[in-house]
Amino acid sequence: EKVVDVVGKATEGWGVDIVFECSGNEKAAAAVFEPLCPGGTVVYVGIPLAPIAYSIAAAQIKEARVEHVFRYAHVYPRAIALMGSGKIDVKPLITDTFGFKESVAAFDFAVQMPSTSVKAQIQLG
Repeated sequence: EKVVDVVGKATEGWGVDIVFECSGNEKAAAAVFEPLCPGGTVVYVGIPLAPIAYSIAAAQIKEARVEHVFRYAHVYPRAIALMGSGKIDVKPLITDTFGFKESVAAFDFAVQMPSTSVKAQIQLG
């Protein structure tokens, strides 16, 4: 199903107040205004690998507010505390593990990570 169709059904064609684009995918980033309601907000969180294009006209028609967030800013101490306390378990997200001696191979793998992978890690010890 297309996101815009699901949102349209759920909102009787009105759209959603906020769209978060977290993938950095070029096609997803270009389509963010489709499910947005008039006067809604789009938040770009994902970091694209290359410049993306989106329709200024589509944003203007919806009178959209657009924000850009650097997703890593000021989050490390809180994230480490949450993991250390056991409140969140990130182990299921680690799909690929490499030994320290395989570091170069790990980085090569990460550059073209398959769609079945979520997060790769290098074990230091």
